[in-house]
Amino acid sequence: MPYYNQPDRIPTVLEALNHQTVEQLKALASLQATSNIPSRKAELINHVWQQMQGEALQNLWKQCDRLQQAVISEVVHSADDRYQPARFISKYGQEPLWDTGGHYSYNYKPSILGWFFYSFTMPQDLKARLKAFVPIPEPTRIQSVESLPNTLSRTEKNYGYSNRQRESRSFELPLHLRETESLAGRDLQTILRLVDLGKVTISDKTFYPTGVTLSAIAEVLEMGDYYSDWTATQSPGGRQYNYEIGFIKPFAWVMLLQAGKLVELSAKRLGLTKAGQKALNEPREKVLQTLWKSWLKNTLLDELRRVDSIKGQTGKGKRSLTAATGRRSKIVDALKDCPVGRWIEVTDFFRYIIAAGYEFEVSRNPESLTLEGYGSLYDSSFLILEARYILCFLFEYVSTLGLVDVAYIHPDDGVFNFQKDVSLDYYYSGCLSRYDGLTYFRLTPLGAYCLGLSDFYTPATLPPKQVLRILPNLEVVAVQPLSRADRLLLDSFLQPVSDVVWQLEQGKLLEAISQGRSVDELQKFLRMNSSEALPQPVTQFLADLKTRITSLQDLGSARLIRCTDTALANLIANDSRTKAYCFLADVPKEVAIGQACYLVVPAATAAKFHNALKKLGYSLPV
Repeated sequence: MPYYNQPDRIPTVLEALNHQTVEQLKALASLQATSNIPSRKAELINHVWQQMQGEALQNLWKQCDRLQQAVISEVVHSADDRYQPARFISKYGQEPLWDTGGHYSYNYKPSILGWFFYSFTMPQDLKARLKAFVPIPEPTRIQSVESLPNTLSRTEKNYGYSNRQRESRSFELPLHLRETESLAGRDLQTILRLVDLGKVTISDKTFYPTGVTLSAIAEVLEMGDYYSDWTATQSPGGRQYNYEIGFIKPFAWVMLLQAGKLVELSAKRLGLTKAGQKALNEPREKVLQTLWKSWLKNTLLDELRRVDSIKGQTGKGKRSLTAATGRRSKIVDALKDCPVGRWIEVTDFFRYIIAAGYEFEVSRNPESLTLEGYGSLYDSSFLILEARYILCFLFEYVSTLGLVDVAYIHPDDGVFNFQKDVSLDYYYSGCLSRYDGLTYFRLTPLGAYCLGLSDFYTPATLPPKQVLRILPNLEVVAVQPLSRADRLLLDSFLQPVSDVVWQLEQGKLLEAISQGRSVDELQKFLRMNSSEALPQPVTQFLADLKTRITSLQDLGSARLIRCTDTALANLIANDSRTKAYCFLADVPKEVAIGQACYLVVPAATAAKFHNALKKLGYSLPV
């Protein structure tokens, strides 16, 4: 009997042949001979079996065309015995010829692949014999280009009501390019300073940034959000832009800082942790690498939640969602195979993920999710869930951290809205998310470093720039337009005098230092942004300030113990059992009471002091 359910494993060819019908065996035998074909099943099986022995098997292999040899090679040299159609089509662009005439037609005739596969599964003994002469398949490669055009060509098909025919119209879409490598480090410093000023608020339930915060962050980012300057209301093809994009980078930065433990929540307002304070002065690539590694492991947010059109993620559909950490690891593995410095189209990246075996599932039960305006995802395809998840991960987080440069268009003009050969089936051509406009990405040297492809990373060295002029009267003057990040730093350290002038004041600097800033941070910033050496009065002012703040040291809290006389205080302070936990205090006479003498007991040793005091024959009343 035939295999009605496709098996994952068939031990021998004979077992496979025994599951074929007489008609199937005759059709198979007719591929090699038109006469003397036996009519009985046992004889047919023996006839086919004899045609697969010795050199006859190699002759069968040689009769296969290029694609048929490729599919045999792929299965022979893989751990799986089954033909994987999605992987094969993604790699080779089309399926091999399996039959002619249609499977259920009277004219049905199997191709030569029928000798090698049974219900798309290769018998294990045949696989072992083929491995002796079938070459290893070509490695899966990802397509890439050196440079990008300024525009993308698109063809829109509409129904012409006047002539009742399908009409096609071609037009060009402007392609927006954003290089993120150097931008990410500067934006990171800006957001950290904004947090330090107490201007970042989030929800204490969802931990998402508030609308006011998102707008504030978009204002201070060096080049704004990806679509901040987008003013067009319709595409060059004439269609109206209806999708409200919202924020991408501002949202990502708040979530990344939380995942990296650089910020902490206090009364719905974020503040810098000790690690966040330290990050202000650390090499930016180290901080970005830490944020990247933290994000890959975080459970704070499943990126799918950012695809607003997919509903049911917080209801019963949540139970069927796979772990986000597993999905991220698959995408990261695929990113590691990407060439550095070359542009990759997202559809080619999708193909590569499937062809190279990096595919994953977003949901084990897609029908528990619904698509806005469509309904339940009973027959969800890769482009609905997995592709949209990949786009969000790349556009909102990988790009924001500077690991990839991006080229994008409006989401309503995304590749999914047009007929294009992507070797992937899909049934919904509308815009589903704010990330649908991502079209190309390019792995940066910083991305190679964060992915572990490179052991070293050398940031681009910027030439000295005369942005500030430091005057001997302790004034700092901006002689060129300042970035938002630089202005935030100056405002936190110095006293503003006007829009372009700041004053070095001891009180303002001491306030900044008390909040975790350092004199070295300010001094380094002034030197980097001024082509001239710092004036001697400024250098002396900063040196004196550094001496003042290092002259005092907080050793922690302690308890002051009053003794009735000097002899008792000296006894306790010098006894071998208690002297390690206390010391004599020099209390002014105007504060001391009578002839009393005082002991200082650090809070860290208070318990040990009390125990030792009891051994000495004394005790402190509660």
